[in-house]
Amino acid sequence: MKLDDLKQNFEQQIQSSSSEAKLTLQVDELKAKTKKYQRDIKVRDFMEISISLLLIPVWLYGLTISVNWMQSLGCVLATLTSLYIPYKLLKARRLTPCKDDSIRAYLHQERQRLAQQKQLLENIVWWYIAPVFVSVMLITLGANMDDEGVIRLALHMQVYYLLVLFGMVGIYFWNKRAAEKRFGPLLTRVEQQLNELSNE
Repeated sequence: MKLDDLKQNFEQQIQSSSSEAKLTLQVDELKAKTKKYQRDIKVRDFMEISISLLLIPVWLYGLTISVNWMQSLGCVLATLTSLYIPYKLLKARRLTPCKDDSIRAYLHQERQRLAQQKQLLENIVWWYIAPVFVSVMLITLGANMDDEGVIRLALHMQVYYLLVLFGMVGIYFWNKRAAEKRFGPLLTRVEQQLNELSNE
């Protein structure tokens, strides 16, 4: 082996070790950022799950005092929604177990976690807000039903339902934007680091 070959091999080893050190530093920075958002998610989940579970007795009590089938249906739907919300939140935090302890495995797992939380936030109207709205709407419509089964809805209630419906549409688009803004950059960063690993 010539001296030039030795120099070239030595330079390649230095470059590969410096790129590994750089990647490790980037992953450590990513871990610090994701640790903060994971803490925020745990607090959010704890609050949402607690509220959902605390509302179950309220809905069940409402079911016992409901005066017609529409109110009963609303209370049953509200109870089921209060059970589904904790399930959905806990399911989104569940990850495929990773037996590998490499940087690549960590990045794949983090990508899965971020994608799940992003999807959860984007679809919050369908699995959270809409079922609660429909439940409350059925309960209040039932309260405005007369003995013949005809709903006598005052104008202010019609306006209320319309405003809530527009609010749901606004929340849908706001959450889509918020999901992209909050999780998009982290997902992009994870993808970039996975691509860097694949190129090496």
